[in-house]
Amino acid sequence: MRKILILLSTLVVACGSDEKGGSNVLPESKVLKDKAKYAIGAAIKSSLFSESAYTSALTTHFSQVTAEWEMKMEPIWAGHNQYKWDGADKIINFASANDLKVHGHTLLWHRSWPQWFKSAKYDSAAFESAVKQYIQATTLRYKGKVVSWDVANEIFNDNGTLRSTDCPVFATFKDPIGFYGRCFRYVNEMDPDAILFYNDYNVVTASNKRAAIKRMITRFQKEGVPIQGIGDQFHYKVTTDKNAIKTGLADLGSTGLMVHISELDIVVNTAQSEGYEFSGNEAIKQAEMYQYIAESFESLPAAQKFGISLWGVSDKDSWLRSDWHHKEYPLLFDDYYKEKQAYKGLLSGIKQ
Repeated sequence: MRKILILLSTLVVACGSDEKGGSNVLPESKVLKDKAKYAIGAAIKSSLFSESAYTSALTTHFSQVTAEWEMKMEPIWAGHNQYKWDGADKIINFASANDLKVHGHTLLWHRSWPQWFKSAKYDSAAFESAVKQYIQATTLRYKGKVVSWDVANEIFNDNGTLRSTDCPVFATFKDPIGFYGRCFRYVNEMDPDAILFYNDYNVVTASNKRAAIKRMITRFQKEGVPIQGIGDQFHYKVTTDKNAIKTGLADLGSTGLMVHISELDIVVNTAQSEGYEFSGNEAIKQAEMYQYIAESFESLPAAQKFGISLWGVSDKDSWLRSDWHHKEYPLLFDDYYKEKQAYKGLLSGIKQ
């Protein structure tokens, strides 16, 4: 990391960067999407499409997008055989108009089951029949427009047990994993060309969770379930154990599946302090972590590198500003869509 420390320290001085670690100058001419040999994505929300700086940053630096909310179950599934496509269509149409690929996120997530469905109290057969219809309707509508799907999201706890207290699947099925496997098949039947992922958080850092996910993958592979990839959200901090990141990514690579860093952001205000200031030194620490993550990802076999997706574009739009602390600066662009040192760090870690 000595290389980036020297380079970025020079940048901080040369650019006079006192704007939250931002910089107008990047010595490397390539942008992320041009340098990477895999997808560089960003989570997006249609409410920001009217901001020219937002859309300019997206189309200049990224090759793929993920809907932050509009393509989840709750905003789409309005009732039995009733769907609201407006939000998801906005995402798809924006991507199509700007030559951006779309990663579908997510078909099944414990926090996006609509209330009407949870209140219906279906038995297992009726539950699965309704979910199958939803999956088929959604994947068929966006067939050819979505290159990949997170079929299931966050079904394990960090200790490796299945999520139970807030997920209707666990309460409905004696074999929840079997249900999720069938859902992968339902997606594949509608769109056999889509790359299908299981997605979760803390996968590379929580060894028990990772082991449970690998056991599920092994079962799926034995049963012929069409799973092609695994995603780790990578909501980590500047203090996250780097060895755990490297070791965990290598372990994911051992599955033979494609790997997606799917929701990347790096917390800098780790103490959630009101007095926190995002200084030049803090920007360098964050850039180092971004570079290390990219370098660790690059160590995977080329065929297994699906992509790196950021969970947002600018700091001001990050979910962490509300869910973590209002003084948080986790992404590649500052509040004014200027590239931060974090951008240079990620760019430096990507192989030519």
